[in-house]
Amino acid sequence: MVADVTVVGTGIIALSAALELADRGLQVRLLGTTHSGNASAASGGMLAPSLDPESGAAQAFAVASRDRFPGFAAALAERSGLVVPVNELGILDLALSEAEEIGLRVKIERPSRWMDRQELLFEEPELTTALGAVFHPFDGCVDPVPLLDALSAVVARHDGISIVLEDCRELHAGDLGCNVLTDMENRYASDSVLLAAGVWTPLIAGAGAAVAAVQPIRGQMMAIEGAPLRHVTCGAGGYLIPRHGGVTAAGGTMEHAGFDSVTTPEALAAIRMRAELLCPAFAGAATHSSWAGLRPATPDMLPIIGRDPERARVIYACGHSRNGILLAPLTAEVVADIVTGTEPRHDLSRFRPGRL
Repeated sequence: MVADVTVVGTGIIALSAALELADRGLQVRLLGTTHSGNASAASGGMLAPSLDPESGAAQAFAVASRDRFPGFAAALAERSGLVVPVNELGILDLALSEAEEIGLRVKIERPSRWMDRQELLFEEPELTTALGAVFHPFDGCVDPVPLLDALSAVVARHDGISIVLEDCRELHAGDLGCNVLTDMENRYASDSVLLAAGVWTPLIAGAGAAVAAVQPIRGQMMAIEGAPLRHVTCGAGGYLIPRHGGVTAAGGTMEHAGFDSVTTPEALAAIRMRAELLCPAFAGAATHSSWAGLRPATPDMLPIIGRDPERARVIYACGHSRNGILLAPLTAEVVADIVTGTEPRHDLSRFRPGRL
């Protein structure tokens, strides 16, 4: 297949972008293999811009992407025939002390609101340690594994997408087009290249200085047997995410550990302690599983989205840190706009390549 664009990567950003580009009529080559520590599958899947300290254009982008998620997930479910569970009940940010309550209350902005202890216990009877919570009604979560299964199935069936299970080793870009060299010593040409390989993006020779600052941040999580909560619940430096199948995901950590995606007993013990502090019902519950992923983080914790400042045929969509799932629908849209020469309808100034 002669490709209009080569998309490098296998995570949520690469898959979503490849699908959006192909849906717009482009011939897409999707290039890459799945590595241990892939952040997308290891994610908590939280759709929570209200918990993010960002403001302005970055916050507006996150909110707009979150608001697309129910339709995004429903479309994937319909096209794949698979179930994609999305929790739209809102998120609870708990206050476990009077000091925490004061700190949370002063930062409340509409549509979020304070939920006192009586109302909180009516909604979630097992949250007995909390004095109250900030309720973020439009935030939620998606289960990342079914989401990726559905997205991968739709991508695999798409006539406009050719999947190449090889890793990009080198990128060469010129005025007339691009070509990539893979670990199998094969070369593939296309009009443009989208680099969306997460933490592995800077390892590609010729990727460019714009992504040199992307670094892996390890995030460890566990699943605990039992599902006593309906809402995603945060506090005490941790979070609890109800999953289908009678388990609850608990997280997480932010660790500089290079490309080591192995869990550690110390981190898992700390996650378990925070989970039981938030919800004492988990005391004594069995651990179902544990895992770790490598988040592609930039120094300002914002993604890199846009054209290379010096090579117009190279486009970036990487460095989404812990918000890859959240930002995937809108990132795919604006990347497709950029590739097709359409002016994006969203302010991307905070994400511009070359800012770091």
